[in-house]
Amino acid sequence: MAEPKGILAIAGRPDEAASRVIAEQVLGGPVAGRPESLARAADPLPGHVYVAAWGGLTVVTHQGLRVDRPSDLDESWWNLLPAHRAFLLVADPERAVGGFALRADGAPKRAFSAHPVDILEDEGLPELFEGPFWAGAHPLTYAEGVVPDPRALPFHPMEFAEQANREILGFRYTHPLDATDLDPARVQVVDFVLASEIPAPAPQQAQVSGPDGAPHLPVEQPQEAGQDDRGKVRSFFGF
Repeated sequence: MAEPKGILAIAGRPDEAASRVIAEQVLGGPVAGRPESLARAADPLPGHVYVAAWGGLTVVTHQGLRVDRPSDLDESWWNLLPAHRAFLLVADPERAVGGFALRADGAPKRAFSAHPVDILEDEGLPELFEGPFWAGAHPLTYAEGVVPDPRALPFHPMEFAEQANREILGFRYTHPLDATDLDPARVQVVDFVLASEIPAPAPQQAQVSGPDGAPHLPVEQPQEAGQDDRGKVRSFFGF
């Protein structure tokens, strides 16, 4: 069986039909989508789900996947589609929370989540990549004059989570990237929303002819404050 990072390294445009089926499961109705990068999908917008289905690998990002503890994630996410292995990345940069979870054939294998001074969840046997982190090879850094907290972990949980992502998928989101890292900005996913949420296009203005028979250009009406820029919305969901 191919490794996920091997599949992602050669992945092109995702299977839109297969991705759409998953998006409709998540959002609960017919959807419309447009191409987006995996880097942008890392911070999902409300009401959007970002999906990329390739043979042997599916990536999904959605606000519903934002949890501090992997055990808090609703089981429906793990059961979204059959998978030999499933991986969850836990990352909240604003609160410095990071972690990950792995399942094999539906059974929990490893789950870890923490912020720099407190472990939130620690279940299962550590993965091989974790050894150097626990051994102090990736210590926390402090600003000049800041006294280290004696409760602090020997690593930053966000860096730990990013390394888990690199081990499984072959990349990290934060720069600088290593020479062997994939660039998530170059990985394409599909950004889906409910089709019913897309504003209808504005009716076209009838063309009016002048006295000489030449058509008059339509007069643009001033846009009211708070009114949607519908042209941009249509372009956004243009396929």
